[in-house]
Amino acid sequence: MSLSVGVIGVGRWGRNHVRVLSSLKDLVDRLVIVDADAERAKNTANMFKADTYYVSLEDFLKNEKELDAAVVAVPTVYHFKVASRILEYMNVMVEKPLAATLEEGYSLLEKAEKQGRKLAVGHIERFNPIVEATYSLVKGKDILSIDAKRLGPGPATNYTLNLGVAHDLLVHDIDVSNMFMENLPTGVFSYKFHKEDFPYEVEIAAFYSYPGGKFASLIASWRTAPSYKHRSLTIRTEDKVLRVDYILRRIIVDKGVEQIPRDGLETSVFSENSYIEISYLQEEPLKAELRNFLEAVKNDKKPKVDGLIGYVALKCIVKALEASEKGQIVKIDWNDVQRFL
Repeated sequence: MSLSVGVIGVGRWGRNHVRVLSSLKDLVDRLVIVDADAERAKNTANMFKADTYYVSLEDFLKNEKELDAAVVAVPTVYHFKVASRILEYMNVMVEKPLAATLEEGYSLLEKAEKQGRKLAVGHIERFNPIVEATYSLVKGKDILSIDAKRLGPGPATNYTLNLGVAHDLLVHDIDVSNMFMENLPTGVFSYKFHKEDFPYEVEIAAFYSYPGGKFASLIASWRTAPSYKHRSLTIRTEDKVLRVDYILRRIIVDKGVEQIPRDGLETSVFSENSYIEISYLQEEPLKAELRNFLEAVKNDKKPKVDGLIGYVALKCIVKALEASEKGQIVKIDWNDVQRFL
């Protein structure tokens, strides 16, 4: 059974969703586009041979309410309004973050449950081969700490629809941290930095505590030169440190000092392994993400990154912003999600 799928919002990232969906011939037999910019909707539909396009969400829902699923790729401030409306008719994957506020995110969880719909969130790093490879190297190990930096030039100063750097970038690394820790943080302390010409934070450093004396130190920043981008992840266990470069797709495993036998003696050497992902041999992360969502819809299974995972990541960044405002550690309780576990 092939599926009929809509994409709501075909800006820079939504266009990528259309491109990938148009290539999933084994899963998608009808592809529909929605964008308020008529020229952009038409051009995208023509380029990727979509079946039709709309410039109004209401026209889309009026004519396409029997679709199996939709991808919501509109700006963050519109996630709740659009996803909530579409959940009344079909399954939804909404781009990260799940919503702008905790109230909106929780409402989407409730609505998906009430309507019996699949709700997935576009935390694409969970489908990144370099993240998956790193996870396999530490699976079963006791992770003590995580350090991550995600730095880039950020949006134009007059573009605020995706909110600040916490919603845009930090949300990736706290989700990755939760995945590796296989647990949820219990508290957070953070600092943030603002620029005079932008209403939201442009840099945030957040320190999350996890059960068992573990922690994650995460920095997300738009305070870089236009040409500079950095994405790194460091994971520490008792016997090794793994350093991951997302951009170079490289993992370096520092195993410390080893003793090597030599002529009846032992020589101390520093041991390090290096792994480089050969990207062209891997499926594109977005393709893997969309395939997982569509197969979950087709086979009536839970998607790998469901609405609850998205809500957890959203709550983590909201609490980090709260901690920076208060200038103190903010506890994070998870009583609100117990009903969805």
